[in-house]
Amino acid sequence: MRRPSFLSCWPPIFSPKVIVTVNRHIFLSILSAALLLVSLGIGPVSAQTWQNETVDSAGQVGFFTSLALDSAGNPRISYFDDTDGNLKYAWHDGLGWHNETVDSEGRVGWYTSLALDSAGNPRISYSDWSNNDLKYAWHDDSGWHTETVDSEGYVGAYTSLALDSAGNPRISYSDLSNNDLKYAWHDDSGWHNETVDSKGTVGWYTSLALDSAGNPRISYLYEGTDDLKYAWHDGSGWHNETVDSEGYVGKCTSLALDGAGNPRISYFDNTNNDLKYAWHNDSGWHTETVDSAEWVGWYTSLALDSNGNPRISYFDDTNDDLKYAYYDSAGWHTETVDSAGEVGLYTSLALDGAGNPRISYLDFTHGDLKYAWVGTPLSGVCIVPGGTALPADTDGDGLYDDVNGDGVFNFADVALYFNQMEWISDNEPVAAFDYNGNGRVDFGDVIWLFNYLDAPIVSPTPTSTVAAFTLNKTMGAAPLAVQFTSSDQCDLLNWTIQLGKTPIETRSGMNLTYVFSTAGTYTVQLKASNSTTGVISSAENTVTVTGTSTITTEQPYPTQHNVPGRVEAEDYDQGGEGIGYSDTTTPNEGGVYRTDSVDIESLPGASGYDVGWIRAGEFLTYSVDTTEAGTFDIGFCVANPGSTKTVIVYVNGAPRTLTIPATGSWITWQTATLTGVSMNAGRNLIKVDMDNAASFNFDYMEFVVDYIASPTTTTPTPTDTTLTPTQSPTDTTPTPILT
Repeated sequence: MRRPSFLSCWPPIFSPKVIVTVNRHIFLSILSAALLLVSLGIGPVSAQTWQNETVDSAGQVGFFTSLALDSAGNPRISYFDDTDGNLKYAWHDGLGWHNETVDSEGRVGWYTSLALDSAGNPRISYSDWSNNDLKYAWHDDSGWHTETVDSEGYVGAYTSLALDSAGNPRISYSDLSNNDLKYAWHDDSGWHNETVDSKGTVGWYTSLALDSAGNPRISYLYEGTDDLKYAWHDGSGWHNETVDSEGYVGKCTSLALDGAGNPRISYFDNTNNDLKYAWHNDSGWHTETVDSAEWVGWYTSLALDSNGNPRISYFDDTNDDLKYAYYDSAGWHTETVDSAGEVGLYTSLALDGAGNPRISYLDFTHGDLKYAWVGTPLSGVCIVPGGTALPADTDGDGLYDDVNGDGVFNFADVALYFNQMEWISDNEPVAAFDYNGNGRVDFGDVIWLFNYLDAPIVSPTPTSTVAAFTLNKTMGAAPLAVQFTSSDQCDLLNWTIQLGKTPIETRSGMNLTYVFSTAGTYTVQLKASNSTTGVISSAENTVTVTGTSTITTEQPYPTQHNVPGRVEAEDYDQGGEGIGYSDTTTPNEGGVYRTDSVDIESLPGASGYDVGWIRAGEFLTYSVDTTEAGTFDIGFCVANPGSTKTVIVYVNGAPRTLTIPATGSWITWQTATLTGVSMNAGRNLIKVDMDNAASFNFDYMEFVVDYIASPTTTTPTPTDTTLTPTQSPTDTTPTPILT
């Protein structure tokens, strides 16, 4: 909490002279009037002040995070290390962070889900991507142990773990071989599993919770009809129903049960790009939109406070921010938790004993695992009589301004402090409530608290100058074109771009594009000035530019593609943004196979994947190799629920137009074919450019020989074997047909 200064540009409610002469009875009258205004809905409401820190930065880490808090409120996080392909676990012991590798046998650790047993020991469900198995890890006094839960087919995606009252694990997950939702449980005889739902392509984005009797409840996506579904077991069998079918809904589900066992679900509406929330009561299911500010709602994680009110962490894909939404008697509120780069992917939310939120998530810009929280109470802080929960420090300065613990700082906190000064002085840590810094709790602290509350809203010179801007890209290989967009409505906007501490460019204007031509970490600073009021504000962001990539068309992924034959859509070239691909959104929205920003989803079948969420302006490149020159027919396996659309396919730079047919659904596949495509012997570069197309799925390309120009030779008959040397053979290689 910023200590108010009587010398600031905001005059205090009480001048120093008034403070000397005011008595408690007058002040209490003022407080009574102020509290009446609060009861009428007039008064400030403060957002929580968030803090965050990096947990692990050893490589590209922090994918598929899952968070749990131990009995002391210390965080524990399971996550995937993409650099080493390992399952990892991090914990905080009150002094600092520690981490260790749990499983390194192959590429393991996707779709982690963490729970703590009654002794605080971690248990983790996860996917073994090397073997397509569902695995389970647990820790005891002898260390970590792992075992395979299910290996029948391609299983283990979208895992969600819960422990019953005896500490036995229960796991919901997807069987991608059979398109089913499955459920596994462990008892004294070992692991068991069963199919929960097999009607269509079901079981994506599962989230599991157990009711008071230990019966499982699962939220999940029905991909076949793009619906949010809910399944439950009543002790005699499984039942399921549709929760929301208005558009393409049900991705990124997170389930929690209230005190009465009623389900609540947060999820992403892919049709409207909104964060949504569903709840069930005696009258059935209800749904509502929580946040519709452009493209929001990926990677949702839901928790309920002690009153049953929902809290949700999620990713804002438009601004690349971590966001948090909460519900109270006034409705839904949203706030930004972290905006330092592309942050907020793979969120996991937990509430501490006081109801304060804690979130684990991925910092995609730096490849780090991060953790965010709202002020940790000091040792000895307890509920003030008349409060609803532990007092809180809303802005992280060590002073507990939210005296009644309701999550906001307002007049009610001033009144409670005034009425309970003696109790606070006798029972609370003085340092947490000594606002004026005189070493004791007294009436002077009430005045300081009161002035701090109203000082910001009595400014005689209101201004709207708050510097803020967004970058459309914060990382990439040089040359990297980045657009700066400011939301300031003032007349002077000055930009400075510096490398390290050295300024290299200055610009002015509302929006501009700058091309970073060399590698380095750049700081982009905006200074916003209002020439009328003289108010100046500033903001900054960073851009990380890697060296010009040496990977162009020479390194296909994961190995060389020899044609004729099939090339999977998800096996686009290495090289990163602008070389192997261009994708308009940061996360891999399907969350599988690769961890860059191309959107890959699970697909039952030979390859197991396709590229989806395709938007105009994106492209994919493929390096393919042929032994001899000739012409090929290339069949593109696509699914398109909308009308026909066109993409441009460049073969070694030569454009061809491909028509994507209307197939009727996201999972109804047809082949669109380019015929007579000329290719060279050796390496060829195929670029699939979706510049004017969007909203279709791409599975693979099939290369079929149309014509191969095989060179042939003839052996001439010498006219004189003694005197005349052998005649050179005539080159009979046909000229390739170009189309």
